[in-house]
Amino acid sequence: MPSTFFGLNIVRTGMSTYNVWLNTTAHNISNVKTVGYTRQTVNQAAGKPISFGTRYGMVGSGTEAISIDSERDVYYDAKYRLSNTDYGKYETFAYYMDSIEKSLYVKDSETGGLTNALDNFFQSIKDLTTGASDTTKRTKTIGDADMLTHYVKQAANDLQTMQKDVNDQIAKTVDRINSYGQEIASLTKQINTLEIYGTKANDLRDQRAKLLDELSELVDVQVMEKVPAGGEGLTQYIVSIGGAKLVDTNDHYTISYEVNGVKHSQNDIDKLYDLRWSNGQDFDVHGEGLGGKLQALFQLRDGNNGEVFSGKATAAAGDDKIVITDVNDMGKSIMKLDLPATDGVIAVGTARYQYKSFDVSVDANGNYTYTFNLKDGVKVGTAAAGQDARVGEEVDYRGIPYYMSQLNEFIRTFSYQFNEVQCGGYDLNGDKGKQMFVGKDGVLNADMNFDKIPVNAEGKPVGFTFSSVIDPSTVSDGKVTTSYYCLTALNSTIDADILKDGKLLALSDQPKNPDGTAEVENSENLKKMSALENDKTMFRQGQPGSFLKVLTATVGVDSQKVITASKNAENIKNSVDNRRLSKAGVDEDEEAQNLIMCQNLLNYQYKVLSVMNEVLDKLINGTAV
Repeated sequence: MPSTFFGLNIVRTGMSTYNVWLNTTAHNISNVKTVGYTRQTVNQAAGKPISFGTRYGMVGSGTEAISIDSERDVYYDAKYRLSNTDYGKYETFAYYMDSIEKSLYVKDSETGGLTNALDNFFQSIKDLTTGASDTTKRTKTIGDADMLTHYVKQAANDLQTMQKDVNDQIAKTVDRINSYGQEIASLTKQINTLEIYGTKANDLRDQRAKLLDELSELVDVQVMEKVPAGGEGLTQYIVSIGGAKLVDTNDHYTISYEVNGVKHSQNDIDKLYDLRWSNGQDFDVHGEGLGGKLQALFQLRDGNNGEVFSGKATAAAGDDKIVITDVNDMGKSIMKLDLPATDGVIAVGTARYQYKSFDVSVDANGNYTYTFNLKDGVKVGTAAAGQDARVGEEVDYRGIPYYMSQLNEFIRTFSYQFNEVQCGGYDLNGDKGKQMFVGKDGVLNADMNFDKIPVNAEGKPVGFTFSSVIDPSTVSDGKVTTSYYCLTALNSTIDADILKDGKLLALSDQPKNPDGTAEVENSENLKKMSALENDKTMFRQGQPGSFLKVLTATVGVDSQKVITASKNAENIKNSVDNRRLSKAGVDEDEEAQNLIMCQNLLNYQYKVLSVMNEVLDKLINGTAV
């Protein structure tokens, strides 16, 4: 037979359980606006029945709260983080591609631009047809040429400034990743301390999940939780990024960013960062699985559309030089060549060697030989005979290096073609024309003129020989003769003498007369200059204006593509988050109903308690039991 007061204990269990319900509901309501909070519910079960050896069998002992559970759904968590990773990547792409587009957008009637400057230059040339000896018109033409180089340099400087900003953002992003890793490991330690005996630290788990949500925007996150057998003991919690562990339960690993001292492309900035794990393991910065903002930053900083210099290497062990033959198309075109002049890295098989300069030669059959002079103290480790070699990483994205190389190709090709015409004519004094589009070496403070390039029957350059580093001893009177390779979008300019004296523009095709006079109104060479505007063989894309239009169209398409992808990723992310919140989020109306329900259930318990109290009072005090 059960105790006389057994019923009071049943009421106590009900009051205790529904008080837990009430407190949990209050906790939910208090966190309606808390970002990352997950609705909590009470898992309730009937108390263990008790046998008193009576005919009617076992007697129920009330109820109990088994646990307070979080309504988090790991499936939707994983889906959300995946979509957030895509959003972080494309949002970063969209921001910087918009900046690249603004730097290269070439048709702005108010502020000018590359295409406007090119159009104005050719219009000035056309205007000279009605006054070849007019020094005012000549000066304007040279001024428009100078403006063209100005806009090329401005675009290139904008791109280089952007590359520096992206490089800085890589460091800041890595700092944030390290901070997230430390916080996640700290929370995991606290969670394990509280959950070692089987309870759930729901609020701490919410905080950890929120950190993972934020981390997923920066990099693709893989989470694995191993619950101990029996539900008690330490839970192993592993967070991986880029194929390696960032967090392993209570331990976290950091990523360091280091200035690698190398360049991947000719116009790369100094002090590019490379990443390495704290345990010395390499961090694959161009891995497809990296994802998020960090992947976008590296692709923007290093993206070359997969176009790198390559060939076959020959070297003996211990050599301080590596010879490359059988080069690809980039190595055969001085206009497209994008090798770093110094501080580049040549990869031969699995070995990597940093070089300080390179030399190029070509034989009578048009076969190019590149000799890379390795950095002081660097020697070839393993002999190479016809092994595949390359300089730079194939980053299959049109990032800053790609668009910088396009500007280099434009200014080199256009300068070469115009200089050939200019040097083939005669100026207003009857003297042979000199190169007008030149470069400025900032280190040597020297004006660069360029070597004559052999051409084929079609007038196309077919061979070149040069060294990537200018010998200071060759500088004379502030001038040096070098290769068109040394001309870039960053250093292009107009010859200082021509800039000062419009008479030096070579518009005539006739030298001085025997009496020393010049045919000042002769404009036959001017016609050749004007014809360059419509020369469809100058570029693969056609005439000079077409090259710039294709460049603009390409960056416009790239920009619009990532903007659309960013919006789609944001919509998917929000859609997944809404589904996640529909289950895990706190609904004010639902919690208000739960509040009333808890109140009613507790009132019922109080009513039962009151009835039992009356019964016991009558039993004890009224019957003298």
